[in-house]
Amino acid sequence: MFYLPTDEAVETIDREQLTELEYVHDDVLAHDPDQQKRRRADAERAVLLTNTNHTKTTIFFRTADGQTKRVRAIVLTAHANYLTLKGDINLPLRAVLGLES
Repeated sequence: MFYLPTDEAVETIDREQLTELEYVHDDVLAHDPDQQKRRRADAERAVLLTNTNHTKTTIFFRTADGQTKRVRAIVLTAHANYLTLKGDINLPLRAVLGLES
């Protein structure tokens, strides 16, 4: 289970809104290689759960303006630099703080 270490309110958005947002240019987990590995493993697990159970995943991410948001979506593919969600929507992996399936 992913733990978001913040007291700030986290807005939940629809996946269709992802295309309207701007994302950070640097990796939000650049300071923690272990968390980067965990994020990659969680992304692969989300794809596996989608393929077997059609399960939605909660994705926590940061936008360019520093806001933390969350989206519930079906993760179809975990590429090296981004996630492809249902509806052919891409989310940069560098913006993802964590995933919860």
